[in-house]
Amino acid sequence: MTSDEGLRARKQRETRETIHKVAIRHALAEGPDSVTVAAISTEAGVSSRTFFNYFPSKEDAMLGFHEKLPTDAELDEFASEGSDDLLRDIIALMRNVFSPSPTNSSIMKDRRDLIAKHPQLMQRQMSRVFLVEQRIATVAADRMRQSNDFTHVDDVDASARMLVMLATGVVRFAIREATLTPQNSSSFDDTDAALESSLKILREVVQQLT
Repeated sequence: MTSDEGLRARKQRETRETIHKVAIRHALAEGPDSVTVAAISTEAGVSSRTFFNYFPSKEDAMLGFHEKLPTDAELDEFASEGSDDLLRDIIALMRNVFSPSPTNSSIMKDRRDLIAKHPQLMQRQMSRVFLVEQRIATVAADRMRQSNDFTHVDDVDASARMLVMLATGVVRFAIREATLTPQNSSSFDDTDAALESSLKILREVVQQLT
């Protein structure tokens, strides 16, 4: 469930991940309320203006979310170059939102620890997840309307939202499984394997219910 990316996109992702990683580290050490955008920006090697190009607030930097996740380029690719497996393509998009890169795989555990330590961040995380789901659901509905596989669906928009929420559940379950290993660590391969396993479980359960 991986995809290639251009040099510019890679640099943007790396900058976003650096800011995210620094924000988490400061929040775990000092508490979210004590962290400043200036401190995060300085350690991440960016200006405060650049910080706000990536995240609208310090809390969003701690959680790794901004309003344009997934990116417009990712959504365009999803809309134009998707496979015949819509659910798998949605999961791949959600995976890119929730999962860090191979070099920063420990972020998943740190972010989980931060939210557990400061549960006030959970509400903000859920609101950001909702925005991500909305962005993906809109494009997913367009793909469904262009496919012959969904001509029998009465409410395409509602069906797209349901698929996206299922994908969110699969990704969250997989990340939890990957990060709760006996070694208490996680790798990119662990997450991909957990995603495949989680998707298989979902399809087996749905098949038994129908």
